[in-house]
Amino acid sequence: MNVALSQVRIALAILGAVALAMLLNRLIVTDKKRIERTAQEMADAAAKGDVDLLFSSISADYGDQTMTRTHLRSLATRFLGGDARANPKIQWMTVNVVGTMAHVQLGISGGGGREYPVWSGISEWAAEFRKEADRAWRLTSLTLLRVEGANFSGWREVRHRLE
Repeated sequence: MNVALSQVRIALAILGAVALAMLLNRLIVTDKKRIERTAQEMADAAAKGDVDLLFSSISADYGDQTMTRTHLRSLATRFLGGDARANPKIQWMTVNVVGTMAHVQLGISGGGGREYPVWSGISEWAAEFRKEADRAWRLTSLTLLRVEGANFSGWREVRHRLE
């Protein structure tokens, strides 16, 4: 009887430890999870055509050598509007957080809608996020790495094709 009782206690202890670990995993939101959630919210905003909501997750000082925040917003407004709206879905994502900066690589499908069928394949992106003063993670740069099945890469050619 003692052996059976000991085995039951051990099993209950293991179940309790697993349940506690699962609870803590849900309660503790890491920076990686916050960034993943932000990226998903951005994809959802793009699918709804809500440029204002999308840009609430883009840093005020967004920009790189090829595109400013203003130009990105202009393209987003044209690209996400109307009946041919894109319906982006994040297929995969890797997040590497170092302090207040994060490098994210992701694959997105369904980005083009009817108007821009070049986006019908999976596009691969590199993104940089920064934790800002309000503790929100915001996009600071975005680089198109490649589009599956397309014969081009980079923002310059994308801008040329969309303009």
